[in-house]
Amino acid sequence: KQIERAGVQSLYAESGNQGPLMLFAVHSDVVPPGDVCDWTSLPFQPEIRHGLLFGRGAADMKGPLSCAVVAAEKFVQEHPDMPMRIGFIVAGDEEPANNHGTTDVLQWLHSQGKKVDYCVVTEPTSAERFGDTIKVGRRGSINGHLTIHGLQGHAAYPQHAVNPVHRSLWVLHTLAERNWDEGDAHFPPAGFQITNVSAGTGANNVIPGRFNVSFNIRHGPSLTVEKVESLVKDAMGMAGLSYELAAKSDAIPFLTEEGPFTELCSKAIEEVSGLRPDPATGGGTSDARFIAPHCPHLVEFGLVGKTSHQVDEHVAVTEMEQLSEVYGRMLRKLAGYVEGQ
Repeated sequence: KQIERAGVQSLYAESGNQGPLMLFAVHSDVVPPGDVCDWTSLPFQPEIRHGLLFGRGAADMKGPLSCAVVAAEKFVQEHPDMPMRIGFIVAGDEEPANNHGTTDVLQWLHSQGKKVDYCVVTEPTSAERFGDTIKVGRRGSINGHLTIHGLQGHAAYPQHAVNPVHRSLWVLHTLAERNWDEGDAHFPPAGFQITNVSAGTGANNVIPGRFNVSFNIRHGPSLTVEKVESLVKDAMGMAGLSYELAAKSDAIPFLTEEGPFTELCSKAIEEVSGLRPDPATGGGTSDARFIAPHCPHLVEFGLVGKTSHQVDEHVAVTEMEQLSEVYGRMLRKLAGYVEGQ
């Protein structure tokens, strides 16, 4: 089923006619290559050199997409009476994060009465070595924008102005250094990062009247937008600052609890790579955040992502072969688990 909304094309495919739905979630779009002159080979003409596949999307995530397709096709051929269905979401706009693609397909699945029981998102989760990390959750993301008000004036006469930059720097430092939450066994403490600042008219002799500050907080389940707003309000109030604040959540944190699905996925990885993967929740957001509310059993696993989004993005061909084998073993182990229920 091809799904197109707001100019974004995505695809849903499914095989099988019985049992729970096991979903591979992938995306076919990639980030821009940058200056192609910086590449050793053309970014959109894949090339294998010294056992490495070069090209934009090799790691993130056209490479893993192909690995999952090969694994699923082989499994379906070998198990024509498989006890489950295998589905694919191929999203068309994961990288721009325009909230189309995966969300559009999920809406269509809901309209068809289809429930996702298990999901593997093929993000490049391996950190240093293939198989060293499996994502069992993701942190949430809260974005905020502060406008701090002062009084514009002449730089030579600061007594007649109020510089909002000077008055708020120590407050911003306090916000950056404070403990927003304590973290827990699965999530590290929340981190506050100032992402954009702007002030002034462009003239060197004018004290700005406003100071604009954008920030981002990556967090676990215990932190909410309301708590962030309250803590910022307290800090601004202590400094006597006039301000406006807008904050919103762009991603809700989620966690797949340890159980049969996470264990069989980890076992498949260990059998192929020789490494017991670390169950992690760090890093940025992914489309898993859209799927998690609809699927109780979700993990993310893929290739080493060190060169994702970089010039000369590449992956080892042998690791692509290993990844396809891992996905195949996940399917076989899940089929065995389903049959035993």
